[in-house]
Amino acid sequence: MSKSTSIDKPIHIILGGTFDPVHFGHLRMTQEMLNRFPTAKVSLMPAAYPPHRPQPGATPQQRIEMLQLVLGKYPQLSVDTRELERDEPSYSVVTLRNIRQEVGDACLVFLMGTDAFEKLNEWYEWKALMKLTNILVVGRPSSQLPTTGEVADFYHEHSIESLDELPQHRFGKVGFCQMPQLDISSTYIREQINQGFSPRFLLPDGILDYMNQHGLYGLNPKS
Repeated sequence: MSKSTSIDKPIHIILGGTFDPVHFGHLRMTQEMLNRFPTAKVSLMPAAYPPHRPQPGATPQQRIEMLQLVLGKYPQLSVDTRELERDEPSYSVVTLRNIRQEVGDACLVFLMGTDAFEKLNEWYEWKALMKLTNILVVGRPSSQLPTTGEVADFYHEHSIESLDELPQHRFGKVGFCQMPQLDISSTYIREQINQGFSPRFLLPDGILDYMNQHGLYGLNPKS
């Protein structure tokens, strides 16, 4: 990513996901956001019942505890547990309506990868997102921005030329950035464990120790 930009009003960045488990790919993305927007607040928001994915292997409390293990010493990073406190599926538009009420006139940015963005038209009330937040699409090694179809048209309608413009908008814009990506996924980590391989160096040692201690994802619990 390029050098940081100056920001003259609050910016709140939301990174959603199952974090099942949290890994270095998630954490590096938060740092890239702080490199770009140094005064931003970044919230990692675990989903309780993601409507587009299988159910998590760790419990909600375990996923919160793993996030808190790695985020606790960084004041600009926080865990947002609101989706874990609801019983219904985690629809992003519902969550972002609630967050918008809290942040008022601040710039709100919702992060997503290109793989999620290309399927945005399958999300519940997806077009209503533009009345609540900006979207920042993060380039990933395995996928590209859509070039045709409904989501491609949506991108061209709302896109900005430079990310430097993003803090000027409370909502309604879509940006795109490529960043040094660690091609790591929680799915890959769980697959490695299932095959009997160690996931060490894909995630912080403290998280691996926690997974071993609690016997997560097929690991043998350690006393």
